[in-house]
Amino acid sequence: MKTKKILFILSILFIVLTLNIISSIGITPGRTTLNFEPNLHKEISFSIINSEHKDMSVVFMVTGDLSEVVTLGQTYAEFSSSEDSKSFTYTIDLPEKINTPGNHEIKIVALEMPKDIKEKGTFVGATISVATQLHVYVPYPNKYAEAEVNVIESEGKMLFFIPIVNRGKIGIEDAKAVIDIYTALNEKITTIETNVESINSLERKELVAEWDARVNPGKYFAAVTVIYDNEIINLEKEFRVGEMVLEIQEIVIKDFELGGIAKFDALVENKWSNDLIDVYLNVIVYNNEGEIMADFKSPDYDIPSLSKLEMTAYWDTAGVEKGTYEGKIILKYEEISSERNVQMRITENEIEIIGLTGRVIVQGKGTFNVNNILIILVVFLILVNIVWFAVVKKLLKRKK
Repeated sequence: MKTKKILFILSILFIVLTLNIISSIGITPGRTTLNFEPNLHKEISFSIINSEHKDMSVVFMVTGDLSEVVTLGQTYAEFSSSEDSKSFTYTIDLPEKINTPGNHEIKIVALEMPKDIKEKGTFVGATISVATQLHVYVPYPNKYAEAEVNVIESEGKMLFFIPIVNRGKIGIEDAKAVIDIYTALNEKITTIETNVESINSLERKELVAEWDARVNPGKYFAAVTVIYDNEIINLEKEFRVGEMVLEIQEIVIKDFELGGIAKFDALVENKWSNDLIDVYLNVIVYNNEGEIMADFKSPDYDIPSLSKLEMTAYWDTAGVEKGTYEGKIILKYEEISSERNVQMRITENEIEIIGLTGRVIVQGKGTFNVNNILIILVVFLILVNIVWFAVVKKLLKRKK
């Protein structure tokens, strides 16, 4: 009876250890953004990540209010366990006119299915699906701005960054923001204002304000009024002063090659006394026109209190050119987000992140990659399992 219990515990231990290196099917980029152009024909690439390294089939489908403008390069693909990832394409053919202005979201969905599902026929059971989004922005006929609020603490000061995009066909002459800051008890502390910017049609600018936060640590609230040519946008943002709950210690980008898939390994520290649930890393990269060029995320992670954890996100850099790009690195947890505006300097075999507090380690394409690490880990776990079985056998012989 004792032998069975020991074997059962060892089996469970082996499964748990193995599951630590397994994650689900992935897709990159998370989002592609385009401004509407009449009769635009464009090919867009994306990649499927076989992060479990298993034999599988993938079925593709398109959903969304403009799904008819998308043509998939293929609707079905096979993966072998030796394949890390595969790249795919879809084309879009926009019409002469779209009557409804604003954002139109299309999703290219990838469904994980059993190997050779095409030959086997129907399948009944649970499947995993991931999606890459395509956002098509149709300009509004007049002036129309969209904005958001990001708050960063730096050396005792709170910096308010308000990215603002003119989604209209007519340029904006003057845009600024007025920020009213309140305590958690709704007591007003002060009012600050940002710089003033003019914004051309479909252009992105950033409004910035600084607050010398000589207040007690805790939660605060910002009521933001963005004013552009007598139009108003009202925004709200809760933020914290003096309470760095999550912090990126370092980001490691190894074995990078431009045009391939970049693996962002972020070491994140939870400095809070409570566990944090469903934390994820979100990286956004903007092109030179201020449009979102890449928007990719990690899976959700649970980070125990006062501990560190590595979070991983993937970026398919197919079609990306060398240069320096504006970007944003976001940690999201509960209703809070910790954000950093950064620059990404991209070369043939390196991605350098500028402006991140933590350490950034970059390394070009090399011979020792993730596959080698996974193989070593699996071999190590198997050896541990064999040693345990040998120990149990010896114990049983002694008892006899």
